[in-house]
Amino acid sequence: MYSIEPAYIVRDQLIRVLMKASTDPENKWFFTDGAFVAENQIERLPNTWNSENFVVVAGAEIIAYFEGIWNKPLNIISSLRLLLIDKTQKVTFTKAVFQFLDYLFIARGAKAINWIVAEKNYKARNTYEKFIKKYFGHIIGKRHFGQKAYDGELSDILLFEVLQTEYFAWKNANKNEA
Repeated sequence: MYSIEPAYIVRDQLIRVLMKASTDPENKWFFTDGAFVAENQIERLPNTWNSENFVVVAGAEIIAYFEGIWNKPLNIISSLRLLLIDKTQKVTFTKAVFQFLDYLFIARGAKAINWIVAEKNYKARNTYEKFIKKYFGHIIGKRHFGQKAYDGELSDILLFEVLQTEYFAWKNANKNEA
């Protein structure tokens, strides 16, 4: 059993979890500016105007963190982050991702979701490439030297996108799976 909760509710616990995750070499590309800054990452005010910050909680533990940054004039999520913290909870994480996408596209009316992945973040890049091939979305481009890891290493980035129309077409075609 899991629930998706606003990150603000567990802000202090989440900051500790993200600080710990930021020291894991596997996550060195997660923080696009090369560092985790709590004040910038977790909103001080519990609102969803500028961003959507959520945690996935199973039992009393935070197992994942989801963040979407709004570009309100365009009604799109211009930056998406998904971080699996408890690697033993991959199935729960996947279910929660689809629930989060429902929230963004259906409840909040996002027209598109954009995100970047460091090309050198091989595991995440491969995961997203498999995801868009199996479900929906597409790569829209590549930017050179677009991200810096916490150790100073630079990487090109791939830009991914999911359109609301793609998501709804997939959802309608797979009503029994979603």
